Amino acid sequence: MLRSILDSTIDGILVDNINGRIFTSNRRFRDLWQVPDALDWQADGAALVRHVESQLEQAAPFLGARAHAPHGHRERRDVLHLRDGRVVEQYVRSMQLGNEQARLWTFRDISERSQMERREHTRRQVLEMLATGAPLERVLESVVLSVQADHPAMLCSILLLDESRHRLVLGAAPSLPAFFNLSSHGHDLDTLQGVHGIAAQAVRDGQRVIVGDLHANVQETMELACRAQLQSCWAEPVRGGSGKLLGVLMAYHRQPTLPGAAHLARLSEAAHLAGMAIEQAQVALALRAGEARFRSLYDHAPVALWEQDWSAVRAALDALEQAGMRDLGAHFQANPDALRKLAGLVRIIDANGAALAQVRANEDDQRRGALSLAQNFDDSALPRFGDALLALAGGAHLYECESSFVRLDGAARQNELSLLVMPGHADSLDFVMVSSLDITERKRMNAELLQLATTDFLTGLPNRRHFMASLENEHARLQRELASCASVLMLDIDHFKRVNDEYGHAVGDAVLRHLGALMCQALRKVDVPGRVGGEEFAILLPGTDLSAAAVFAERLRRRVAESSLTIDGGIVLTVTVSIGMAAMVGTDADCDAVLARADEALYRAKRGGRNRIEQNDGGGDGVLSKFMAQ
Repeated sequence: MLRSILDSTIDGILVDNINGRIFTSNRRFRDLWQVPDALDWQADGAALVRHVESQLEQAAPFLGARAHAPHGHRERRDVLHLRDGRVVEQYVRSMQLGNEQARLWTFRDISERSQMERREHTRRQVLEMLATGAPLERVLESVVLSVQADHPAMLCSILLLDESRHRLVLGAAPSLPAFFNLSSHGHDLDTLQGVHGIAAQAVRDGQRVIVGDLHANVQETMELACRAQLQSCWAEPVRGGSGKLLGVLMAYHRQPTLPGAAHLARLSEAAHLAGMAIEQAQVALALRAGEARFRSLYDHAPVALWEQDWSAVRAALDALEQAGMRDLGAHFQANPDALRKLAGLVRIIDANGAALAQVRANEDDQRRGALSLAQNFDDSALPRFGDALLALAGGAHLYECESSFVRLDGAARQNELSLLVMPGHADSLDFVMVSSLDITERKRMNAELLQLATTDFLTGLPNRRHFMASLENEHARLQRELASCASVLMLDIDHFKRVNDEYGHAVGDAVLRHLGALMCQALRKVDVPGRVGGEEFAILLPGTDLSAAAVFAERLRRRVAESSLTIDGGIVLTVTVSIGMAAMVGTDADCDAVLARADEALYRAKRGGRNRIEQNDGGGDGVLSKFMAQ
């Protein structure tokens, strides 16, 4: 029972004595440290220690815990960094086994938790430095040091592309030798060779480069790496938010090694932060060029930008929470007027030229306060405003959504919004930058494309693809609801070729449109018509058995036969249709089966004299009843 309990725990467990003799371990310990079955650690405890030590970037915490075990009821905690990027939390406690003093070791893989904590800490640190205007060199150095702190065996540097985009300049390399850093600083990409050539390759190709052993090949070009005692190198491109290549993050090791998944994730995240810092520095440089230049860029930006103050809204939310309101989302759903009042508290501080043009406003409208949140969220979009408010008040720095808005001329439009809380303003929400994009025409075009993709251009009925999709959905419903029913009608215009030959294809097209209009007049909302061929049509009647479908088909047949179409020259033209019917059942292998049965009934109607209806249930002769035209 004890063994079963130990093997079921999420922690790796090891028990030894102060002399290093190992008593027992559980399955999780052996999995965590990948202990091979062939390792006879019970006979040789030192072999197990060497196996664990070989997986650590730095073995000192593990070996120190073995040499200086805690006494009494104390315990010792250490964090171990593995070569494959994992992070393990280690606890050592003293215990008494009979008359012998022993130690209980517990190990837990905290890689994911540690990674998230480090990621968030580094991200906050970088954002704070950017918000306070720290120099780019300090920010990049902070990024590099945070990576090295996570992986002590790693030495990192950040190299930047200069303005010409042909040279690399040093951004940060606090732990690498000065001669090594200077050998790449300011050099053209095409002239860099050896270990620096790897950085140049990553920049030229825009892709990650991994060299697990720098001295495995072309050793004569790696003299610089030998002098710096570097034996492996990984290069991660640094990009900006738009995808523009800004430089490269380099990671070096003093031993030949390949990165694990955790290493690559950490480097990718560090490169992203470095990209943010570089872009922020570039923006700051542009801002320092002068307020007038910034104002010009802001006013002439092609994207609609709104500077807004949500601090009064934030204060109102705080008051609601202090009054005991815990579920603000439910409160806003139950009290839409409360949300409308909060929307009225948002102040529009500034709007650029693209924003004013988007809502049909001018600078006079802006000065006299005619702009409001309705130009981002109108009354129908207030629930989206509520979602955005809860997200930003909950600590989100960015929120994106679709909304509807009203222009000052009263026109209702649709837009796409990105709400960004500027760094340093997350608590007060007094500086929210909103970009808006009018997507009304895009939505209309998408609807038109969907209409074109699903509709027959001539008759306006669903096309064959759309009709077959509806048929498949109905077949799936019948498979779930075996007691339900549905019927399918196949229609064909009688002697349609004669119409085309005698009057021309333009008249033939008019006849097809005429039949499509008559079909739509006879249908319920749930019924689905479709043009599935040249002069061949189909109708899906959900929830309709063959008896009711026969009544519907006869009514439609009579309507077509009794209606007429006047064409050019005053000629009155009448046509008739032949109809084949079949019941749709969930036991069919697929929806093609019912089409085949209806199609067979249609051909029986054509062969039987046309202008008639036949229905087929797949029985002996396939015909249940015939409705002849009188």
